[in-house]
Amino acid sequence: MKLYRFVLAIIITVSFATATYAQEDKVIKGFSGGMMLHTGYQFGGDNPYNLSISSPTFGIGGCAKIHFTNHFRTGFEGYFSTAPIHKGVQSGSHNKLFWTGVLADWFWQVGKLIPYVGITAGGGMETSFYMFEGDKYDWELEPKAVLHKQPIFVVDPYVGIEYAVGKALRLTLKADWLLAFHSSGLNWPMGPRVYFGFIFAH
Repeated sequence: MKLYRFVLAIIITVSFATATYAQEDKVIKGFSGGMMLHTGYQFGGDNPYNLSISSPTFGIGGCAKIHFTNHFRTGFEGYFSTAPIHKGVQSGSHNKLFWTGVLADWFWQVGKLIPYVGITAGGGMETSFYMFEGDKYDWELEPKAVLHKQPIFVVDPYVGIEYAVGKALRLTLKADWLLAFHSSGLNWPMGPRVYFGFIFAH
């Protein structure tokens, strides 16, 4: 939870700082940033227990972008995504992803609609927690449980569309397909997600 608050604080701080800078530097055409909730489907994770870890996933995060032209912008984004695991393990087991990275996207404005396409490259952490016996609601030690963390490299292509509610506020709908890599190559988890949130633009 502390890491989650830290990432949100960075996004908000950079958002306000960049907005102020954008007003002073003519090279920058604008700025946008905001928060998004997401849901989707995650195809598992590497594990030595032959567990098939495919599950709906849910999470939150945000982005901050600097507009360098009328069609190109770059910045960064970061998200947490948790997939509950039920098959072969006890309730409370899950696969959690945190990733953040540098993004680049291209956008076009047609009236109040702003479609865009882009890609994010960065890194993060995959956390797997599998409980084979016990109850997540008690305070008993669970001898048959595993907690494993491993760093990942992430490539995340995405498409989306924004709708301008007013001059500064936009609603956004985005879809992506997360690809995670580690030292031995392409890693599970991967899969599609759909994001919905609000963007403040200047």
